[in-house]
Amino acid sequence: MQRKNILEVKKWKTPNGNVCFRFPMHKTFERPWIIISAAIIAIVIFGVELFVWGSHTLLAPITILLFMIFLWWVDIPASSNESIIANVVYEMMDKAVDEDVKAVGAKVVRRLVNHESKGTYGIIEKSCLLVLLDNEEVWEYPLIYHKPDKDGAYFECERNHVVSENQKYIRRINPKRLRRLIGSFKLSEKARLGLLLVVILVVGGLSFAGFCWVIENLKWSLLLAFGGYVGAYSLTEWLHSRFPSKFLNVIRIVISVPFGIVYLLFHAGLPFVTIVGTYFFVALFAFGVPAIMLIGLSHLGWFVLKPETIAFIVFTMGSILCSNSYRTTKWMIHQTPLRDWGNHSYESYREALAVYLIHPSNVIFFLYLIYLVFLSISGFLQIEYEKHLISKEFDAAILKAFLVFIAFTNMRTKSKEVEVDAKELFLRTLKLFVHDR
Repeated sequence: MQRKNILEVKKWKTPNGNVCFRFPMHKTFERPWIIISAAIIAIVIFGVELFVWGSHTLLAPITILLFMIFLWWVDIPASSNESIIANVVYEMMDKAVDEDVKAVGAKVVRRLVNHESKGTYGIIEKSCLLVLLDNEEVWEYPLIYHKPDKDGAYFECERNHVVSENQKYIRRINPKRLRRLIGSFKLSEKARLGLLLVVILVVGGLSFAGFCWVIENLKWSLLLAFGGYVGAYSLTEWLHSRFPSKFLNVIRIVISVPFGIVYLLFHAGLPFVTIVGTYFFVALFAFGVPAIMLIGLSHLGWFVLKPETIAFIVFTMGSILCSNSYRTTKWMIHQTPLRDWGNHSYESYREALAVYLIHPSNVIFFLYLIYLVFLSISGFLQIEYEKHLISKEFDAAILKAFLVFIAFTNMRTKSKEVEVDAKELFLRTLKLFVHDR
């Protein structure tokens, strides 16, 4: 039917160079046998289920399927008309478009007949031929629909084009939709970096948790599978070295796929290991070393403190140290496996990331986040269930450490705002020793 309509298209040119065409358009609700056949089949299936098995389980899915077929059937004429219009417009306008594009020294990337509709009935308000050039410029060739006269309705393609500024049209024809969508968010470099780090931490954390679950619950099965895989891999490698053939080579490649997947996952997880390792080693130096020293002194009896007091001192000193002494935290990183050992350029990238992560502004944010989570959970348990996250004394010690940390950071921030001229202060202080006679 569509081929017949294309053959029956009548074409002509107007005095101003525009091209026109007319064809017998498909009418709504054509081919009623389609929906009638679907309804009869649906009734038969439902009747068999109802009278033979005495159930009506298929009523809902059959009704939904019949409704979807009805929507498809109603749309058949409109889709056929749009297909014919697009084919005719391409055929009649290709030569004119190529001439215009050649005149500006560009190339055509894509053509698209676009219809702009409104309302739930799909009433077409505007149609045009969109042309995407290799310089990402979009041209519009208007396609005008003339209402039926004595000879019927017809379409007119204008010969002249305009450079489109309609963003909807540009997004519709430009194949770089994903890039345009990402660019539309306009995230700053800092926001994109933060988003990347969050994604790495979330994905890496979930992967690590899944790995631990597998080790905990399927350790024997995993060991057997690993042993069998190593044995099969070694056997295929040995067979291929002794009896080289295409068949054994294919088997060897197939068996090595899991190894390749593990290798890729390992390298993909290195950023997560670097991020977690950075804060782990900093916490080990800033919190762990003072804790070990104080506990050791308490056991020796030289400096006896309660465990809660040790926790208060450790959290206070560690928070202040790693959030305010950038030189000290960088020294900590240089004492860990995350330092640049000079073996590979990757190590320099890893150390650069670690040094960025321990910048005081980042560490302060991280500490505030940890305290926020801890105090939120502790406060909820205490208010709702009259319980404590660790114990009453430890929760109070951590709370006091956080208050001291807040006071110190605020004092340090305010001290930068105070402008003191040392020379002027020295001279004014000396004048206090001069008394009037």
